[in-house]
Amino acid sequence: MQLTDAFNGIIKQLEKTNEELGFKISEKTDNSVVFKGDRGIYRMVYDDKNTILSFDCAYEEGENGTEFNTVSRTLFDINHIDDRDIKSAANEARDEIEQLFNARKKVNLDKVKMPKAVSRGKAKNGIVSYDVDTLANRFATLYPELKDDIRLNIATYGEFLPETFFMEKGNAKVLDIIKNGTAAEQKKLFKNLGDIFEDGTNEVQDIIAVTILGEMKNDPEMMAVADKYMTEYMSGPVHEVNKITAKKNRLTKKLANPPVYKPNKKKKAFSLDNMIQPQ
Repeated sequence: MQLTDAFNGIIKQLEKTNEELGFKISEKTDNSVVFKGDRGIYRMVYDDKNTILSFDCAYEEGENGTEFNTVSRTLFDINHIDDRDIKSAANEARDEIEQLFNARKKVNLDKVKMPKAVSRGKAKNGIVSYDVDTLANRFATLYPELKDDIRLNIATYGEFLPETFFMEKGNAKVLDIIKNGTAAEQKKLFKNLGDIFEDGTNEVQDIIAVTILGEMKNDPEMMAVADKYMTEYMSGPVHEVNKITAKKNRLTKKLANPPVYKPNKKKKAFSLDNMIQPQ
C-alpha cells in the first residue's frame, strides 16, 4: 500500500469527527497531513525509517512556527498494513482528537484556573519550596496537550490531586518520552523533574520519585535513559524506589498511593520512610 492511500483512508475515517469539530486539511506533504480549526491544530507524520506514525497536536499556531507536541506513536509498516490497520490508526487518532479538542468545551475547562508555580528565585534561595502546584504548572508548560486534563482534575476534586492525574494521564506521557522520545525531549523532562525534586517539599519529591518515575519499575532500558539525565540528588531515591516497584508485594500498593501530608516550611531530605507510612 502507498502512504498516500493510507493517509486518504485515515482521512476518510475521520471525516465526521473533523466536520463536527471544525477541522480541515491545511497542508499535505509526502509524509504528513496537517489539520487546522478554531480549536487547534493537529497532524499525522509518518517516519519511514522507523515505520512509526505519530500524532501531534497544538492548541495555538505560533508566530515563528507551530510547536507541536507528540501525543501518540503507532507502529505503522506501510509495506505490511491493511484496511484493519487503517481503521485502527483512525480510531486512535479520533480518540485523541476528541479528548484533546472536544472535552474541554463540554466541561468549560477554560474557566478553571491553572495552579500557580512557586518562584524559581525564591525556591533556589530557600525562601519557599516547590510544591505539587508547581509540578502541575511546569508539566502543563512542557506538555500543553495535557493542560485540560490538569484542569479537569482540579474541577473534579476541587484541587490538584497529583497521584490521580499522573496515574491516569501524566505517566503515559512521561513513559513514552523515556521510551521513545528524542534526547532533547528526555533531557528537558528530567531537568524539570530534577529542579523541582531538588528544591521541593517532601510531598512533591514523593510524587516524582514514586508516583511518576517509580512507574519505570526498574526496566533496564528506561533506567539507562534516566541515569543519563537524573541529578545525583534524585538518582539514589529513584533507584531505591524502582527496586521496590519492580516487585509485587504489600509495599508496592502503598508506594502507588503515597500518604498526603502537609510539609514543613523547612525542606527536609528525601526519605523512603515518608512513602510507606501507614495510612
